[in-house]
Amino acid sequence: MKAVAYLKYIIGKGDFLFNSIGRIIGVLCTVLIILTLSAGVISRYVFDKPFFWTDEVARILLLWSVFIGAAMGFRKGASTVHIGLDYFVSLFPEKLQKPAVIFRWIVNLFFCMLMFVIGTMFFIQTITFRTAALDISKGYIYICLPIFAIMTFVFLINQWSDK
Repeated sequence: MKAVAYLKYIIGKGDFLFNSIGRIIGVLCTVLIILTLSAGVISRYVFDKPFFWTDEVARILLLWSVFIGAAMGFRKGASTVHIGLDYFVSLFPEKLQKPAVIFRWIVNLFFCMLMFVIGTMFFIQTITFRTAALDISKGYIYICLPIFAIMTFVFLINQWSDK
């Protein structure tokens, strides 16, 4: 029993850590997207000398914000109930509603594992490629896929630990 309580404690701390980091990354990405695109517009239309890197930076930041934000949607307490899925589950008889929710949770865990494996493979395959404007490794861009999977996995486990 003590091991289970300790595991819940560790998962809860991981949930808190990923939530805090995810919120900071989300806010930073959003602010940086706005600043980057504004700088691109001003440099192009006001100074007639466009920055060549603004579109690439905005795309990278958007990719990171989408995947980190999607992971944050799985956090316990977030409004994770999809209206279509909730409606579909409510059509089931009372006895089948709980197994349907469990099935949804298992499918989400499988998706996390799949995203981790595919994201890690994609990261390894792209680590040697360079971006056009910034000349950085594309692996740094796509590392957000396994990070998304890890965050989502921790959030899903924390959701289930209360049930």
